[in-house]
Amino acid sequence: MGGYGSSYDYSDSDDVIKKSAAAYNIDTGRKYDIAETKAVLPPPIGKVLITNAKMPLVVAVDVTGSMRELPGLIFEKLCILYNEVMYFLPEELKESFEISFAAVGDANSDQYSIQVTDFAREFELDQNIKALFPEGGGGGQARETYELIAYYYLTHCEMPEAYARPRPMLIFIGDEGFYGKISRNHIENYIGNAPRTDVDSNAMFQKLKQKFDVFILRITYETPDEDVKIHKQWVKTLGEDRVIRLVEPRRVVDTILGLIAANVDQFDLFKQRIAVRQTPEQVDQVFSTLDGLTMEGKSYMYKLAVLLCPNCHGQLKEAPEFDQPSQCPFCSCTIVRV
Repeated sequence: MGGYGSSYDYSDSDDVIKKSAAAYNIDTGRKYDIAETKAVLPPPIGKVLITNAKMPLVVAVDVTGSMRELPGLIFEKLCILYNEVMYFLPEELKESFEISFAAVGDANSDQYSIQVTDFAREFELDQNIKALFPEGGGGGQARETYELIAYYYLTHCEMPEAYARPRPMLIFIGDEGFYGKISRNHIENYIGNAPRTDVDSNAMFQKLKQKFDVFILRITYETPDEDVKIHKQWVKTLGEDRVIRLVEPRRVVDTILGLIAANVDQFDLFKQRIAVRQTPEQVDQVFSTLDGLTMEGKSYMYKLAVLLCPNCHGQLKEAPEFDQPSQCPFCSCTIVRV
């Protein structure tokens, strides 16, 4: 296989895979530069996303002011996501994996509050990332209209060929909460539907969870009291194991890769890859972030100060060996030591 070149192939060469995201982007002519980016995506009024991919992925990034410089950093790192997924994706999915990127703002205050890109693969993803504009606005209420983007993907995204297992994934990246109601005016003005009343956000998210495996990678909010409230809101809506605190935001792509690897049951290959790509400290940051993840009947344990099953929290007699997954005696979940 070639390196990180125009073929979009992945490489096993140490001098290639140990490059930073910035070095990789420079070598391949791919770079996300906020100064060169302008909003080119109109609100998706009446637009329906259709993908025939067996493994669709949505990555929606909060681009409001409280995220500071992080959206630009995240978008730059997302340029390597597709390549790295190819390393461990099963063969039948390599040609049938597509990504839709989205930018989350606040429809109460922002000019570009909902930006979505078509599902795409390979080179098209570069252009789609560059089309997203991190406006840096927001409503200043520790909430943004995540629920509006979620409603869009619930009602205007068709995935007729998607596998039931592994499930399609929708991953939010952000630091704030969402509004309890989806404004009917927002829906009509930005999406084109015309509901008679506002829509309950929690009820909508429950429907979305039937369509996607939904996660949020949470960046700590700047105000501690608000951060606690935000975290509780997401946990109540998505479930504790679907709300993941980013130990280090710079490891965002590796965290997404870990989620995908668990979804397709290829976590061992992911572990091999990240051990070569990253320093021990960076690997620790990723595994600490993913500690306790439960997906497809398996739970992944990393920190073992307290021997509790990540799925049911039952007390374990001993930790599983690194190369020998074991079953929890209480809920029969397979526990994998990472």
